[in-house]
Amino acid sequence: MPIQSWNPAAETLFGYTAEEAIGATASLLVPPDCPDGPRGVFDRAVAGETVRTEGVRVAKNGERIQVAITAAPIRASEGSVVGVKATMRDIREEKAIERQQQLLINELNHRVKNTLATVQGIAAQTLRSSATDAEARAAFEARLLALSKVHNVLTRENWEAVSLADIAAEVLAPHGGEDPARFAIAGPDVRLHPRMALPIAMALHELATNAIKYGSLSRERGRVALDWRVDPAPGGARLRLRWAEQGGPAVAPPSRKGFGSRLIERSLTLELGGKVTLSYAPDGVVCTIDAPLEAEAPQADASAAELAERRRAAAG
Repeated sequence: MPIQSWNPAAETLFGYTAEEAIGATASLLVPPDCPDGPRGVFDRAVAGETVRTEGVRVAKNGERIQVAITAAPIRASEGSVVGVKATMRDIREEKAIERQQQLLINELNHRVKNTLATVQGIAAQTLRSSATDAEARAAFEARLLALSKVHNVLTRENWEAVSLADIAAEVLAPHGGEDPARFAIAGPDVRLHPRMALPIAMALHELATNAIKYGSLSRERGRVALDWRVDPAPGGARLRLRWAEQGGPAVAPPSRKGFGSRLIERSLTLELGGKVTLSYAPDGVVCTIDAPLEAEAPQADASAAELAERRRAAAG
């Protein structure tokens, strides 16, 4: 069916002038790989149906354009179909927005699964490791609060890369992190992927909690030095983070590792794909983290149940 009219909007969208388009068939705009070309739409309109669909059409310069198509029959006075009126609307921007929304939904779903798995692991290990119900409740609430605080930072940054300094400040604030007499925090401006920010934040919380109970922060003159740097490496930049306690009571390795230690030494290693060392030097606990800075979590596509199982296995 030849094109009989061509308005300025069509000329702008597809690049053909009215002189070029009028008289040509509708296949002028259909890419060669279009499965059923224009025939399906026009045949249905000629049969009397008003068709609304989406498709891809090609401009004069070869650009492929996603369009919303409405094809309606044109009827003579006695009711017979004598032509088809087709309108096409550029929907590329709408489709881009839809793809972005779907991407965000998928990412949110993944992060919710990760968070639920983290909470499940925290609950299971807290209840198993704590001696009393009151102790378990207090420890569980403190860990959830730490998780909430890092979520606040991530939300402020739209769940994109976040500042390590901001993460440290938020998590350590309840433990005196703003007091320079207690904490010496230093390091370059490093931004962490959310998958890296969450386990590091939880590790800092556990280290601070242990320091208040048993380590340097249990003494008036005790202090913590937290510093980090980024080193180039053949496989990509690596984050080197160090937590060092001083001025606390004499330190000895514990006879039984609690959930905090297991989280730091094992689970954190799985999360970051790096290496975590926790040593009990006589003058204070030292924790070092060496991890790929831009590493993706190895369980990125795992389900919440799978993530929880991995954490339980890591906790031993």
